[in-house]
Amino acid sequence: MNYLRFLYKKIKTYSILDLIRLEIESLVFGIFCMVPTTLGVILRAIACKFLFKKNQGFSWIQPRVIIIHSDRIVSGENLGINSGTYLNGIGGIDIGNNVLIGPNVTISSGKHTIEGKFPSIFSRASVPQKIIIKDDVWIGSGAVILPGVTIAKGSVIGANAVVISDTDEYSINVGAPSRKARSR
Repeated sequence: MNYLRFLYKKIKTYSILDLIRLEIESLVFGIFCMVPTTLGVILRAIACKFLFKKNQGFSWIQPRVIIIHSDRIVSGENLGINSGTYLNGIGGIDIGNNVLIGPNVTISSGKHTIEGKFPSIFSRASVPQKIIIKDDVWIGSGAVILPGVTIAKGSVIGANAVVISDTDEYSINVGAPSRKARSR
């Protein structure tokens, strides 16, 4: 019974239409994310055209990419996302033109507050904060992009970097937390 109360508290923040949309999104991306070959890439690109808030070009999305709250994601031309990546658009994600996202990257535009003892961490609502990824960006394998960050034009994010603050234009950023290693 506690589980049902918890679930009710979580879903009452959504309208019926939002819940239906999230279920359709989960079903579409869930099925299409497993389709291999070029057919899968085409199906995922079509799904992005219909489910993203705005999709200006072709989205080359490899298998096993998880996308939620896609109605809050805007993407420009030439977007490439590699396998195992997770995009959570709850706070909004704006992606520019000519962006490459490596495998196993996490881009989540929502965070959980940790201050205080109550309510429990598990039952706290997500706090949305928009992520902006400008043009000509490459995000390396295993990187984590935290909520509220802007990745500037021409930035490269190194493998396994954890980006907690905005980057400079045409910078190479590495480490956890990430720091500017040099300009490109």
